[in-house]
Amino acid sequence: MTDSPRRGRPPRIDRARIVAVAAATDPATLTMAGVAAELGVSTSALYRWVADRDALLDLVAADVATRVLPGFTPGPDSWRAWLTDWAHRLRREVGGVPGYAHRLLTGEHRDAGHAPVETAALAALTAAGADPASARQYWYSFSSAVLGWVTLESGARFPGTAAEPMSFDVHLGVLLGGLEAAIREAHPPS
Repeated sequence: MTDSPRRGRPPRIDRARIVAVAAATDPATLTMAGVAAELGVSTSALYRWVADRDALLDLVAADVATRVLPGFTPGPDSWRAWLTDWAHRLRREVGGVPGYAHRLLTGEHRDAGHAPVETAALAALTAAGADPASARQYWYSFSSAVLGWVTLESGARFPGTAAEPMSFDVHLGVLLGGLEAAIREAHPPS
């Protein structure tokens, strides 16, 4: 049995286009009407796809979570690489949208799509030698520090200058070195 062709006009919007427009908009100024206008559709047409502004922000958060998840499983020899890759992906994906890193940092729409990222991050930290309870604390400390950097950087409030730029890689090195030292101190190798 074959599917018959769909009747009527093809849809002018889809989930990917909706997310792309919403993700490029500062969350503080995001409105359903604004997204609909950018898409060239009526607000009621957008409401057929997304229940409300919060659901729209959840879609963006879930999409970002998917894009920042590194494509490999962290292990004892790759946990640092996994965290570094995640941090660079996060910076690249949310750094260009003023206000979005801050929104993630403060917890708004944090849960949408976040579980796979957190699960992999906790696996990275336990592979490094942390116990599960400590791994969660280390993850929140690490991710908050990375989001803090991206928040300052994307808001043009960063203390670096052209003559004396701040280095994200130095920041990551300090964070990863601190994690490694904390894990070693709490769980010395036997």
